[in-house]
Amino acid sequence: MKILIVASTMVHINNFHIPYIEEMKKRGHTVLVMANGEGADFNIPFKKRTLSLKNLFLTSKIKKIIKKERFDRILLHTTLAAFYVRLALKGMKNRPYVINTVHGYLFSENTSGLKRRVYLSCERLLKKQTDVILTMNQQDYKTATENKLCLGNVYNINGMGIKKMPRGAYKPSDGMLRLTFVGEISKRKNQIFLVNALKSLPNATLTLVGDGDERKSIESFAKKNGLSDRLKITGFTSEKQAYFENTDIYVSASSIEGLPFNIMEAMCFGLPIVASDIKGQNDLLPSDCLYEYGNEQAFVKAVNEKELKAVEYGTEKYELESVIDYNLEIYLK
Repeated sequence: MKILIVASTMVHINNFHIPYIEEMKKRGHTVLVMANGEGADFNIPFKKRTLSLKNLFLTSKIKKIIKKERFDRILLHTTLAAFYVRLALKGMKNRPYVINTVHGYLFSENTSGLKRRVYLSCERLLKKQTDVILTMNQQDYKTATENKLCLGNVYNINGMGIKKMPRGAYKPSDGMLRLTFVGEISKRKNQIFLVNALKSLPNATLTLVGDGDERKSIESFAKKNGLSDRLKITGFTSEKQAYFENTDIYVSASSIEGLPFNIMEAMCFGLPIVASDIKGQNDLLPSDCLYEYGNEQAFVKAVNEKELKAVEYGTEKYELESVIDYNLEIYLK
């Protein structure tokens, strides 16, 4: 088959999909990539705002590419790219077979009524351009099945696969509690909550491993509140292991997730975890690792009470070797 893989950025492709691309090519399929960034076969400059006029104007370009290339199958990833590619397919005769892998709907059962209705309406609008859906948590699976958001089956998968990261012996800190979060710095990841909580955790430092649109505002907030000396932002790095090795507790304040890769990595590493009780995170973690989303008092209490020792979570079912064959069976059958 001739297959198109689509995501909003090449960073996403490189982080999650290279093993899949290599395996599909080994099996004799032609695989091309559409995304924003260097290395894409079709470089589409998606803007991060979902409802953007600039993205809307890209649909004609996307439609021309798909018509010209005559793909047999399109594998969609990331909400933004999945929306605009399916929008480009509306009205197209003999369109390719479309599989939408939902890395996390941008709404949940706790999302405000209007926002939820808007996002859900967008998915309903594109039902006829969606043959199969893959979700990564129970709440998204329920949303997709109850609202019949595709023409065919909905499958709930154990993510795209992580690599096992064995942890060495626990390294005691110098008396300061070392908190770490890995991921894009954004409103959805809600790192501002973690920084603000440092006011109530005078013996803690926070390392944010990553970069993003909210970095400057977080640095400004930390400076204004006298927290800069206990906050470190690394910028983008692929060398995460060293930060896991120098962590006492892995923390998350996210508002929306799919099946968070960063949490699974922390689990593989055996770190104590304190994370917001939201979809995706509560699919992965036991209740004693979760606190009520947005509740700073509950977060601080959980951090102070967390035992500092390596933990066995049982992550084998999320590892790449465990998921790739099952996922590829859905993609290719």
